[in-house]
Amino acid sequence: MNVHSTVWRSISRLQYLYPNEVNQICQRIGISPSLLAGHNLTLPLTLFLNFFIEAEDIFDDDLFSIKYARMAQIRPNYSEILGMISLYSPNLIESFNLVNSYINLELDGIDISLIQKTNVVDIRFVANAAIEHASLYENLCMSIFATFIKSLHHPIDKLTTKTTTKQATNVVRSLFHCPIQFKANHTAIILTNEVSLKQNPTANPKLISLLEIMAKEKITQKANEGNIVNRLEDIYNSYEDRYSNINITETSNLLGLSINTLRRELSKRKTTFRQTLNNFKLKKAKSMLASNYSVKRVAYSLGYTEPSAFVRWFINQAKQTPKEYKKEVTRQ
Repeated sequence: MNVHSTVWRSISRLQYLYPNEVNQICQRIGISPSLLAGHNLTLPLTLFLNFFIEAEDIFDDDLFSIKYARMAQIRPNYSEILGMISLYSPNLIESFNLVNSYINLELDGIDISLIQKTNVVDIRFVANAAIEHASLYENLCMSIFATFIKSLHHPIDKLTTKTTTKQATNVVRSLFHCPIQFKANHTAIILTNEVSLKQNPTANPKLISLLEIMAKEKITQKANEGNIVNRLEDIYNSYEDRYSNINITETSNLLGLSINTLRRELSKRKTTFRQTLNNFKLKKAKSMLASNYSVKRVAYSLGYTEPSAFVRWFINQAKQTPKEYKKEVTRQ
């Protein structure tokens, strides 16, 4: 199971606000802090949860998973489709019903259920039973959506969590302005019926319909991206102008695989780690050259300190010089 780009970018918000702490956590879990800046990032759920296990220690706060989204100052429109659905739905009930339909675009292995009672609505977060540290994951998801609700200026009646804490509960009140119940049976946001059904002044049914179409397209695309080579290219792409930092140890870690397993999977497809990286870089180089970037600019973008080294690499891969390729593309 994985966590996808927009959720990891919420951690980059945390990194901006708490750079030293986040850099220490990244070091502990074995990823480069600069990786968080990537726009196309899909990493194992276990790595995501390990980040927050270490965060509790680094921040010396056993409630960090609940506070996280508020501390990172996440806003609804920051999480693209899911956030926009939250922002423009007619009310919170419809918002969370829609979000639950598409939540696995960003967060694998979590479900949202709405339990309507006489006076209140429970928005419950239920993690897949196979997930280790399921309660931690539920807390993180609750934190994200509680922050969405607060961003829309809706009061939260209460938060409930299966976990416990050594801290006084008034610490939590200061963040979400509501009490929190520990050692509960469910991880949930509890709202009054009045709040959950309150009409949203920014509601936009046409935009919601468009967002649903986009979400369905992304679901289809995601279903076709199980190939290990596609997953590798997503990770390579997240490095952007730091391709020289790519190595098999960190990449296998980001995939949640051992180095030997990664090599074995690639061998089944008659390729190697180096070949997939070279193919990715060659596609990138050709795209930039076709867009009329200079050879020097392309070389630096691919992580070469000397353009001459890039030229030698390009000739070895493409059997022609970068300038010859540019001329060939121009003639077409």
